[in-house]
Order: sequence, then C-alpha cells, then structure tokens
Amino acid sequence: MESTEVLRISRLARIDLDQDEGARFADQLTKILAYFEKLQEVDTGGVSPASHPTDLVAPVRADRPDGWEAPRDLVARSDGHTDEFYRVPRVLE
Repeated sequence: MESTEVLRISRLARIDLDQDEGARFADQLTKILAYFEKLQEVDTGGVSPASHPTDLVAPVRADRPDGWEAPRDLVARSDGHTDEFYRVPRVLE
C-alpha cells in the first residue's frame, strides 16, 4: 500500500495525517495485508464453519411499545423544543 493511498483515505475519513504518518501507516498496513494473504493459503476445506465456540442463546424479550406517561414533560426538559417537538439544527438546505 502506498502512502498516497493512506493519505487519501485519511482525508476521506477526516483524519489529519502528515507525510511521515502516512508512510508509517502504509508500511504497517502493507504488513497486515501480507499476513492476510498468507492466511488465504491455509487449507480450510475440512473445517466446518463456526460462528461461536459455545451454543449460547441470548435472552429475547417481547418487542412491545411502552407508552410514556408524560411525553410533553420529557420534551420540555430539552434545550430546544416547540410544543411537543424537539428543535434540532437544520441538516438539509
């Protein structure tokens, strides 16, 4: 992986990296990707897939709506509200 690619991805992720950091991360990511390529060489043909080492089952509760006794009181506690609605900053122009 080239440092230019790392710097491009960092800009897309809005992460500020300088040239030295870009080069260092490019070197580290190249080693990580090489290790994954090495793992691809392992023959896993006779191995059955496993999603979890034990058969744990998560408890599931009923999905039912619960009403709020005083929704206006909850909204009134917010910094910005109009009647029973929250006021939020504009997202689209």
